[in-house]
Amino acid sequence: MKTVRVTSNLLFYVSKVFSIFYMVIIVYASVLLLLNRYFPGSGLPVNVDKESFEIYYPFTKMPFLLGDYNKSYLITMLVFTTGYAIFLWLLADVFNAFRQVKLFIKKSVSRLSRFYVFNLCVPLLILIFFAIAGFPLSEILVLTFLHLVLGVFAFFMAAIFRQGLILQEEQDLTL
Repeated sequence: MKTVRVTSNLLFYVSKVFSIFYMVIIVYASVLLLLNRYFPGSGLPVNVDKESFEIYYPFTKMPFLLGDYNKSYLITMLVFTTGYAIFLWLLADVFNAFRQVKLFIKKSVSRLSRFYVFNLCVPLLILIFFAIAGFPLSEILVLTFLHLVLGVFAFFMAAIFRQGLILQEEQDLTL
């Protein structure tokens, strides 16, 4: 069990760091693109032409993010980056459940439940949104399928944790 705690501890911190990193990227890119839209040529670390954009690392001229400057690409980039920031945050909470001395606690069950609900619902909602909006669906279908499989496994883990919590509470009442 010690190996599980050490591994989950490491993965907890890695997931949290990457989640925060994704959130910072979202805010940084969104603020720069919005400011550039309303204040073009104001010396911001962004270069936008009619077809593409380059966002630079702060205080440099080294490109950090490159992309097409059109509504569909920007929406897709924002949705996926936000989705994976939330995914990594919830994944860190799942790893946090395995860091605890007592595994079967209500908090762990709720963390696993949030994770499986996110993985079962959000990818389907994004798929529906993109289908209605007319975006290409080939890559989104693969990602949706992978998240659904992950959501099903998380659902099974949450059920096991829920049953373990019930058994642990019964044992605590017996003692």
